[in-house]
Amino acid sequence: MVASIIYIANADDDIDYDAIIFKVMAADVLNIHKSENMLLMIKTLIAGGARKILLDMRELESVDSSGISALLETAKMVKQSQGILVLSNVPLWIQKIFEPFKFDLLINIFNSHDEMIKFFRL
Repeated sequence: MVASIIYIANADDDIDYDAIIFKVMAADVLNIHKSENMLLMIKTLIAGGARKILLDMRELESVDSSGISALLETAKMVKQSQGILVLSNVPLWIQKIFEPFKFDLLINIFNSHDEMIKFFRL
């Protein structure tokens, strides 16, 4: 799991967390062993003030039921903190796995970086 830090502030800066998108790259496998790491990363970002979180799934090769549960838990945590979670670069085969869970009603899913940026700017 890799996070992209878009802005590094000085200690005395007031940070406008509404203007920052935190990008987290999903691991290659989102399973019982790696989903806890993702949850910990998201919890840490939220505790630090993050409100806009992008989970890039470009490198994701496999997901199991614990990975799906972790994604749902992540969406819930972000929403409870008045934040927004979006998924990008979700492979088509994974989108098909998500269909029965109605992920598109819970989490915004974007096929391109430009669509996601436009959404966050609205």
